Amino acid sequence: MANVNLLPWREEAREKKKRDYLGILALVFIFSSLMVYSVMGFIGMMKDEQRDRNTYLKSEIQLLETQIQEIRAITKRRENIERRTDIILDLQQARNLPTRVLDELVRIVPPGIYLSNIEKKGNLLWIEGLSESNNHVTNMMRKVETSKWLDSYSMKEIVLKETENRQLHKFSTSIRIVDKDLSMSLPAKEVAK
Repeated sequence: MANVNLLPWREEAREKKKRDYLGILALVFIFSSLMVYSVMGFIGMMKDEQRDRNTYLKSEIQLLETQIQEIRAITKRRENIERRTDIILDLQQARNLPTRVLDELVRIVPPGIYLSNIEKKGNLLWIEGLSESNNHVTNMMRKVETSKWLDSYSMKEIVLKETENRQLHKFSTSIRIVDKDLSMSLPAKEVAK
């Protein structure tokens, strides 16, 4: 007799395929869910790290801005101190100028010249006086040309004035004062800059 299988093997095969399919589908769903969860966790972790970096950078930027403000304040104070120092140096250099000019006048004024008025206006020295001879005035002007503190004389007038005992020549001249200290200090300031 022939073997006839009366069991519903096709339905069982179909059910097995369906269970296998649902099992694979469940595994794919679980694997996909785990992947999505992992990716979301990784993205969240990256966001947290970036947020921490941004917070750190903001704090460092604030620190640098504070330091920049301090540097600006220090620079402003330094410029103020340099300006004051320049004023003090100019005053110290100008302080000796009258002494040097008077000392130079002693050197350039020859015997026979009597100074009656000396007046300083800016960098000009106005001199009035009496001379026994025009030659004495000429000698004084030659000495002005060789002087290191005086320069550029300009004779305003020479007038003969007779006194009781002798004839004197009244003269008026202007002489430019050369401030050697200031002219020597300019290159030093330029070098410092």
